Amino acid sequence: MESNLNRLISATSIAITAAVLIAGCASESSLSSSTSSTATPATLVESTRLDDVCDSTVAVQTDWFPQAEHGGLYELLGGEYTVDAVAGTTTGPLTFRGAATGVNLQIRAGGPFLNSPVVTEMFLDDSITLGYVGTDVAISRYAETPTLAVFNALTVNPQVILWNKALHPTAATISDIAKEVEAVSVYSFGPYVQYLVNAGMIDAKKVDANYKGDFALATRDIAHQGFATSEPYRYRTLESGAITTAYQLVHDAGWTSYPQNLAINKLRLEELRPCLTALVPIMQQAQIDFVGDPERTIATIIDVVTQLNTSWSQTPELARYAVDTMQQLGLVGNGTTPTFGDFESPRIDEFIALATPILREQGLTIPDIQASDLATNEFLDTAITQP
Repeated sequence: MESNLNRLISATSIAITAAVLIAGCASESSLSSSTSSTATPATLVESTRLDDVCDSTVAVQTDWFPQAEHGGLYELLGGEYTVDAVAGTTTGPLTFRGAATGVNLQIRAGGPFLNSPVVTEMFLDDSITLGYVGTDVAISRYAETPTLAVFNALTVNPQVILWNKALHPTAATISDIAKEVEAVSVYSFGPYVQYLVNAGMIDAKKVDANYKGDFALATRDIAHQGFATSEPYRYRTLESGAITTAYQLVHDAGWTSYPQNLAINKLRLEELRPCLTALVPIMQQAQIDFVGDPERTIATIIDVVTQLNTSWSQTPELARYAVDTMQQLGLVGNGTTPTFGDFESPRIDEFIALATPILREQGLTIPDIQASDLATNEFLDTAITQP
């Protein structure tokens, strides 16, 4: 199995004085959606151009190799794109439902193509317009590299703890399986693992923080971390013999971080505001279009992965499984409001209250912040909703 290790390991943060950064970061007064945008999805193609408000290239730094979870981005690539296998970039005209927007889109792969975390790259390189920054990461890095999320591509994190269902037919939760196996294997003793331990779901003595991203369930009776959009399918199609897995989403266990927010370097908010006003509604609708009819974009993702020519692999079947799973489990959706991709301030504020003590316990400097410090609904089109 391809390792997801680099998705989850953070490099050393850059040494930027917190006071200098935060001085330019006044909190948003409200997280409520902007009411200034009245365009509906049907009129966006005709009414929206980006060349007079955005840079000539909109660059998005992703958190990992190309995969279905990034489908909304690849949905915006036209047919004429180029892949730089050394830099890990894919660049082509940014198109919306076949119509040119007047600018290019550059999608930058993460994983081994990054020398530092996404948030660090966003502060080192002003050519990056947006980057994937989960709420937990945004909190942990806010003192040094404050970011502002403008659109959530996935409302629920696909991360899970999974196990062999045949060996544990009655286990339904992380708490259940942690009592039945010898170890719960994870990449590192990160914040969400500390949360599961603090909440009494996993005995700290059973945490194995040296998971290698392999098919551990084929040889050991353990549980390990993974993603609902990947590992269950890979185990089901294992050449050495199919394994049916069961799992619980970490989200359902209470760690409710938004996982894949499109965020900006917060110090650039005023500079980027005109572009974001035009761009974010396009990104909202593109994500809906992708999950509704993913075949063309899946073919693009597979082609890009092939051209990158790394150890990372994707197949059309795995990508379709991921899209189906995202829909079935509600990983992509409207949330509790009709607006697609918005942030719910009670959820973020509750998560801040949950995560801050844990992050501080791990030695991080976490300032007192609230939901409006981390996310805004200003740029969303409230008319865009997933059917």
